[in-house]
Amino acid sequence: MGDMIYEMATEDIINTITDEIDIGSLAVERLCQILSDGEIAGEILTRVITREKFHGLNLLEVINNEFKELNSIFQDSYDGITVVNRNGMVTRLNKAFLRLTGLKIENVLGVNLYHINKQGRYFDPTVALKVLETGKPVTILQKGANGKEIMAIGSPVFDESGKVIWVVVNLRDVTELKQLEEKLRKTQELNAHYLFEMENLRKKYTKEHCVVFKSKEMEKIIELATRVSIVESPVLIHGESGVGKEIIANLLHDMNTKRKKAPLIKVNCGAIPKELMESEFFGYEPGAFTGASRHGKPGFFELANKGTIFLDEIGELPLRLQVKLLRVLQEHETTRLGGVKTIKLDVRVVAATNRDLEPMIKEKSFREDLYYRINVIPIRIPSLRERQDDIVPLLFHFLDFYNKKYDTKKSLSEEVVQCLTKYDWPGNVRELINLIERLVVTTDIQQITLKDLPLRYCAQTDSSFYRTNQMNLTAAIEEVERGLVNQAMKSQKSTYKAAKVLGVSQSTVVRLAKKYQVTEVSPFL
Repeated sequence: MGDMIYEMATEDIINTITDEIDIGSLAVERLCQILSDGEIAGEILTRVITREKFHGLNLLEVINNEFKELNSIFQDSYDGITVVNRNGMVTRLNKAFLRLTGLKIENVLGVNLYHINKQGRYFDPTVALKVLETGKPVTILQKGANGKEIMAIGSPVFDESGKVIWVVVNLRDVTELKQLEEKLRKTQELNAHYLFEMENLRKKYTKEHCVVFKSKEMEKIIELATRVSIVESPVLIHGESGVGKEIIANLLHDMNTKRKKAPLIKVNCGAIPKELMESEFFGYEPGAFTGASRHGKPGFFELANKGTIFLDEIGELPLRLQVKLLRVLQEHETTRLGGVKTIKLDVRVVAATNRDLEPMIKEKSFREDLYYRINVIPIRIPSLRERQDDIVPLLFHFLDFYNKKYDTKKSLSEEVVQCLTKYDWPGNVRELINLIERLVVTTDIQQITLKDLPLRYCAQTDSSFYRTNQMNLTAAIEEVERGLVNQAMKSQKSTYKAAKVLGVSQSTVVRLAKKYQVTEVSPFL
């Protein structure tokens, strides 16, 4: 029944058109040929019949509008399209086809491709002819206008008996795509190389020195340290306490093939009594002073000869020692305390500080000439709060480390991870390590939850923490008080300045620091 309606509708369209306009027998034959295609005719009939505006309109006008719409879509396609009949003749093409091939329409439309194949003119007809020959889709690459690389895709259209009656050829400019593909390939190769190098670096130093990072900031630091490790220039590492300055010093030494087998001598300049500094740094001869060893003693620089000396907290050196250190760096030689013999040195100097040395230069507490001597290559390690992408990898790295060390299987809840990610970490990586070890050792259950965390680590989370922790008001106030005093003391370095920041008297800060066992510093520093 449906086929009968379809045939009647098709016949009605043809009769209506031929009744209303004399289009000639050839055109009628062509129209019949188009409408005999089930898909095309079916779409046209559906679109015509379902149009609300069809009623009262001229049927020919409606069909003409539909053909205009389809032709517009055909002509405005970005891909070049051409249609070839079963005899190899080009019956239709769009503007993009002419643009891609550089041909004129009169040299293509109505041309038999078999003749072109024999004469070798105009363009490559291989795709369409292969489809006509095999009855299967064919895709090849061709050269188009201006040397463009064109992908030609030929698709067969079959009649009811399964024979090819049309071939639709799509042409697509893949020149830019090929260029992008080549750029992508080179980029991927370069990335793969960098990734290989970085993974090797991470594996080596994660295992030996606990350099765990994910952030772009630390990636740049590691890359810079790797590059400068092969030279002999002095390096000054800046960064807050606990960021890992010593780890970078280890990397600078171990990556230097000339020095890595020689000693790396680490000196904390702030931990040596001032009266012993000179003898410790430069050594002394037997009997140089009361209590001196009768055998004498080599200094740090002698011990580091052929290797590296790491001067941590160099800002704590007294001016008198800075003068002698400058001479050692300039002359590459030293003399023991109480001695006259000059000892030649081959030592690379890596210094570190958590203080801003430039204001100290203005205050005359640090020598300007020494500053420029040690600050040839500055490396600033950002604080942990400046590279939050590293917090989660560090948490799980040290959790795994302490689980293995203490033979436990502790885990962190999702809420704990989120809480610690938002924390400012004034003590940086050192504080993080301390916290993870404490949690692994002191918690009884396998999963560490919010109630296991000290209050200050959850100060930035919502009030649900207090309900979870079930802490009474007095304990909560004490915990907050302890955290605020501790943070103020660490950041201000004096009870006087801490009191000013907290808005209380200095005596109150001293009392609270004593109550909560916060390390006191100089009252007026």
